[in-house]
Amino acid sequence: MAEIASEPHTRLRYQCSPYHRDSVLHPFVVQMGRAAHLAAEDPAQTQLDKLEAILAPARIAETAPLFASLLSIPTGERYSPLALSAAQQRRLTLAGLLDQLEALARQTPVLMLFEDAHWADATSLEVLDLTVERVRALPVLALFTFRPEYEAPWAGLSHVTSIALDRLAPAEVETLAEHVAGRPLPREVGEQIVAKTDGVPLFVEELTKAVLESGLLIEGPQGWRLDGPLPPFAIPATLQDSLAARLDRLAPVKEVAQIGAAIGREFSYPLLRAVTGRDEPALRAALAQLEEAELLFRSGAPPDARYTFKHALVQDTAYETLLRSRRQMLHRQIADALRGEFAAVAAAEPELVAHHLTQAGLDEPAIEWWGKAGDQALRRSAFKEAAAHLGRAIELADKLAATAPSAPPGSNRLHLQTSLGNALIWTKGYQAPETSAAFARARELASREEDASERFSAID
Repeated sequence: MAEIASEPHTRLRYQCSPYHRDSVLHPFVVQMGRAAHLAAEDPAQTQLDKLEAILAPARIAETAPLFASLLSIPTGERYSPLALSAAQQRRLTLAGLLDQLEALARQTPVLMLFEDAHWADATSLEVLDLTVERVRALPVLALFTFRPEYEAPWAGLSHVTSIALDRLAPAEVETLAEHVAGRPLPREVGEQIVAKTDGVPLFVEELTKAVLESGLLIEGPQGWRLDGPLPPFAIPATLQDSLAARLDRLAPVKEVAQIGAAIGREFSYPLLRAVTGRDEPALRAALAQLEEAELLFRSGAPPDARYTFKHALVQDTAYETLLRSRRQMLHRQIADALRGEFAAVAAAEPELVAHHLTQAGLDEPAIEWWGKAGDQALRRSAFKEAAAHLGRAIELADKLAATAPSAPPGSNRLHLQTSLGNALIWTKGYQAPETSAAFARARELASREEDASERFSAID
């Protein structure tokens, strides 16, 4: 990154999240919204203006309506309604994303960063497959990061290079720790960092920062020196212990990190403000302190800022420090905020609302929102994502039915089951056991259904 910082280029950054594994094109939606500086309070016409400003001029009339639909921006009278089937709209949207990348590359070289591909939704992975082929003849450097368990389908292609990031050697650990510390560390501290981090770069960085923040060291003209003998167990033995210790030392702002972690790996300033209930100066000061500690990264400026945890483990550690009852209350507050103050976000990402309702233990409304997410994915021909959402809804519905077996299943339960069957036709095939089982269950439910339209949808 440092080597090309002075070279003219366009940087595109996409971040995947475990919370959005089944959110259609989530990394692309977030990147586009960030690039266009879209704000939830912007009227639709302003959002369209901002969207059009980042699109290739030659293709605006074709791509703007597709991307507006993807971002849930009403087009009003500016563009004619999309007279397309779900499959056609999906195909043209993916083509539009690739054409937009190519148009940018024709203007200036592009650095494309796609992080944590192992958490990407199925449609985003399809875009990556197409991107690998499209950039073959373009001035694009695409960097995809993923865990070893993810098997990249493009590995082995002539224009693709795979780099396995191995653990750092002891000498490299010492160099990185000294870089983070800004000057040489005492020999015994360096030895413990080498011994305890096992060559994991993130652990090296976080453990070094934990030691610097602990008060064990004094800054001297030639480097850091110990303020007395190194106490036993003074240096945390695991990455989670190190991160937890750092958060504990940031006690006044720890709660802000915990609330952010409950929202997700990435969160917006307005949503965080709505959930925390803190006044503006206190909240901004807390976020600035977390930024300074390099636990959070920020893009934009409040009130339009978005924050990202440095690493998924940082988010996990902050979240794990919450008591179960507090977690559930936070997830309920987040879901309420999304359904109330951020209704546009809820409409665009119903699976996000469903996730927080599920984590809050509110099964009935969670079933409704998982169903909405499944229906939306079906309308977009995102059948794998639809099957995942509908499967969660049915799992919760079965759980509720087990606690109240005498209650009638209801037409919504039948609708979920038939929708799941339709999604599985496309993902598994007509003859797949999963598809047959889904429709068999739908017919069973239909036999008890009084609504003829629902009954026929199951039989058909």
